[in-house]
Amino acid sequence: MSPTMLSRFFAISLISSTALVFGVSQTSNGTPSSSTTDQVIRFYQSKTAQDPDDIFNYDRLSSAYVQKARESGDITYYQLAETGLKKSLALESRHADAAPAFAELAAVYYAEHRFAEAAQEAQAAIAIAPAAGAYATLGDARLEMGDYEQAASTYRHLQDPSSAETRPTRAAYLGATRKAGLEWIEGQTSAAIAGLQRAAEIAAAVRLPKENLAWTHFMLAEQFFQCGKLDEAEAEAARSLTAYPRYHRALAEMGRIRAAQGRLADAIQYYTQAIGIIPLPMYAASLGDVYARTGDKNNAEKQYALVEYIGKISELNKQVFNRELAMFYADHDRELPKALELARKELEVRHDVYTHDALAWALYKNGRTAEAKDEMDKALQTGTQDALLMYHAGLIQQRSGNASKAREYLQKALEINPNFHVFYADAARKMLKRLAGVTQAAKESNISPRSQR
Repeated sequence: MSPTMLSRFFAISLISSTALVFGVSQTSNGTPSSSTTDQVIRFYQSKTAQDPDDIFNYDRLSSAYVQKARESGDITYYQLAETGLKKSLALESRHADAAPAFAELAAVYYAEHRFAEAAQEAQAAIAIAPAAGAYATLGDARLEMGDYEQAASTYRHLQDPSSAETRPTRAAYLGATRKAGLEWIEGQTSAAIAGLQRAAEIAAAVRLPKENLAWTHFMLAEQFFQCGKLDEAEAEAARSLTAYPRYHRALAEMGRIRAAQGRLADAIQYYTQAIGIIPLPMYAASLGDVYARTGDKNNAEKQYALVEYIGKISELNKQVFNRELAMFYADHDRELPKALELARKELEVRHDVYTHDALAWALYKNGRTAEAKDEMDKALQTGTQDALLMYHAGLIQQRSGNASKAREYLQKALEINPNFHVFYADAARKMLKRLAGVTQAAKESNISPRSQR
């Protein structure tokens, strides 16, 4: 799996659920102000045991579970949150007090890739008591389902016309991150980065949980990397780790940066640290690729085997990691029919540009070039400036016999980020040389490049 798959997974994080609805890290009802998320969980576990009919204790416990899932990367905490929220809604589901539980349940469903259900629960929350968190998740779900116009319309509810544009509030933070995410998809990279920088300032000003601040800096690192600005990416990843030491996302991002810098031993150390905290398949795949780059095929294969194991260990893993596994199999020419099956399954619930790209890549690897080209056209329709998308498009065009378009996309990939992938960046350069040679031979023999395929 390419390190840029991290970008795809964390683009989800950019628009994923936040534990801001109940503010679990704030002093409330006797909770110590310095409490960690684990302490908050224990506190509300005891409160629900003492009073099993208090909906607010279930709500706050579930919110703490969501925050723990964000911090640790362990998606099983979302299942715990879902159980608590359903208990809360069984006790109260019609009045204003139920709105936060509907909103948080929407965020949980979103994290579990149940996007239609997430939209439904967010709309239920909005119908009772409109709030920023519910609008954010509703927009997120619509974006993942490929409805970008509706997502943009929904995100506009996060803009507070009664406040100064620069006023730091939690709603302003949600608005800034969502706007930046949509701008990234639309290819407005400078605007997206500026928006996230503003979001980082807001997060610090309103004292959001440390993980939220760390995540925002991580996302800045991710976007700077995507633009090929490795120094800026490294600085933001370091800020993320300062805000939240041993943050698995930032550790993995630092591993990707080190790999792009050619510091492969350091990359291995960072990826190993991230996997030690939570063995996500994209971390194992990226570590395997770095090992493969060093020539250590044995350790590379161990990591690749881990990817497949993680993807099969539970039903929730299969659901959440369909796209990542499809890309992994396609990237490494393993179980290619399975890659296509997983990509098609993902498209049943998710219609964003990256799912179309995953399906295009799986189709390409299965020799179905015409279908791959059609899917790739859909992936490129919003103008997303992602080097890996361009690389995939280039290879698909090359196999389709369109050397001119292939060169255009491959050159664009390297212009966006000359070090976008530990293997594919070099492969793009080699393909460009090959295409140049074909073109030159065609000129010399007065034969079209198409006939040289």
